[in-house]
Amino acid sequence: MRFYTYRLLLLLLLLMMPAKEVLADKQDYCSQGNGRTVLFLIDRTSAFDEQDKISFANGIDVLFKQLQAGERLIIHTLTEDFAASKKIFDACRPGCVEQGVVSGLFSQCRASRAKLDERQYMHDMLTSVKPMIANSEKYDNSEIIETIAFMMQEYEDHKPAQLIIFSDMIEHSRLAKFGHLREKNIATLVEKLNRLGLIKSMQGVEVEVFGFGRDHSAQREGLRPEQKRNIELFWQDYFNRAGAADLHLGRDLNL
Repeated sequence: MRFYTYRLLLLLLLLMMPAKEVLADKQDYCSQGNGRTVLFLIDRTSAFDEQDKISFANGIDVLFKQLQAGERLIIHTLTEDFAASKKIFDACRPGCVEQGVVSGLFSQCRASRAKLDERQYMHDMLTSVKPMIANSEKYDNSEIIETIAFMMQEYEDHKPAQLIIFSDMIEHSRLAKFGHLREKNIATLVEKLNRLGLIKSMQGVEVEVFGFGRDHSAQREGLRPEQKRNIELFWQDYFNRAGAADLHLGRDLNL
């Protein structure tokens, strides 16, 4: 009898101990979600002004509010060379799936610990993205098309449900120069990209672009109506060909 009493007391003590004493150093928050992944690309090829910084900050706030517990956020840079894209953040949002009293008692996820980890998660994410907009970089080229194709192939196993891009979406590379894009050339360009294998499957992926509508100059002036329309038409054709479920191009993030 004393043996079973001892075991019962030991179990109660373990249940009463702080989560950090019972659990491993890190909780597996990815297992708490439904496997959903959000891929976020940040364009480093433009010298962003105050308006861009405000739009970016607001977008980060919207993105964080949308992310659910267990959902994975992967953030990469977008530069003049797709191979130079850097991963600056990769983590699942902390949080515990709601459970009943009995199942929750034996759950490996502790809500109190998750709240603390969520603060650290937010801090780490902001620390990662702040230099992207605070410290401007200037590149002669902008390989948006190739970077998107490379990222969709790189994370094919993760099957991103959402692709978010902060960019003016003005390609300037060996493939195309959108400063001279003409509507009559769009179909030919898309066919060329398809032959080169640069349109990867994005079946069902929601594409959200913010920071769009201004040119690549230091003055960051608004795009001419014809140029803006042609760029929109290209990206609509490109993402439709890839099988994306939806596309939104705008100044602000629309989630």
